[in-house]
Amino acid sequence: MTTDNISTHSLKDITDQEIRIDKFTGTINNDVLYKKVAHRRNDHFLFIFQRDGRSKIMLDFREIELIAGVVICVLPGQIHYAVAVDHNTEAWVITLDTHFINADYRSVFEDHYFLYQPQILQNTEKVSLNSCIELILSVKENRQQLNFIPQVAHSLIDACVGMFASAYYKTETGPTNLSRQHIITKQFKRLLLQRLKTRKSTAGYASALNITPAYLNEVIKSTTGLTVSYWIQQAIIIEAKRLLYATDNTIKEIAYSLGFDDQAYFTRYFSNADGQPPQKFRLNYRK
Repeated sequence: MTTDNISTHSLKDITDQEIRIDKFTGTINNDVLYKKVAHRRNDHFLFIFQRDGRSKIMLDFREIELIAGVVICVLPGQIHYAVAVDHNTEAWVITLDTHFINADYRSVFEDHYFLYQPQILQNTEKVSLNSCIELILSVKENRQQLNFIPQVAHSLIDACVGMFASAYYKTETGPTNLSRQHIITKQFKRLLLQRLKTRKSTAGYASALNITPAYLNEVIKSTTGLTVSYWIQQAIIIEAKRLLYATDNTIKEIAYSLGFDDQAYFTRYFSNADGQPPQKFRLNYRK
């Protein structure tokens, strides 16, 4: 029985460089963002800065509206495509190899993995981010006349990614991030991304974190407003949807790849969470 994951849309498929910056105006279509690519998910980061106008993207099957002055990060593994683009849209889309993302910034983005919320920039932040992106482009265009291009470009890219990370980080409220509860919450969510196919119980994650199931549930409920079982279910259902949409694997094969030995139980599990059986979800999103 196959356990293959979704095929990967590599950065090398769209450019021979480690970074690609596209500026979109009006309703221009492009494979990077504005074309629905079936059967693929990225192995790289995608950063979107909606400078003006409005657009809507589907990110892991959640419709997200991007208004003027917001940014959003699409992480490796997440499935995305645009569903609407306003004629007044002005947006930067930065496609970036994962090795450009330093560990501190990456942890900030991963902490928001399940939240799917664009982040609002203040006016000064919008100006700074736009200037940084334009400077990166200028350096790339004038690489023949400038020395130390790789070092300069890498420094500017790091600064640009840092501005995106800062927008995400400021939504985390001050010193409470240093509390034991917030540390446990971050550890749990990162563990969830790694172990969702093998661990499906509160007890399993509590054991990995060396705390009791009751305490883990108390912590997660206090920091997120939702239970451990909710987050476990969400992680499993999101991955199931990716597999249903972007592979031709049977329901039985998908259930098995997610750690379910019983297809009927997986179907009930999915239906209870999403309000429709997996086969119906697949048909609806493949129209």
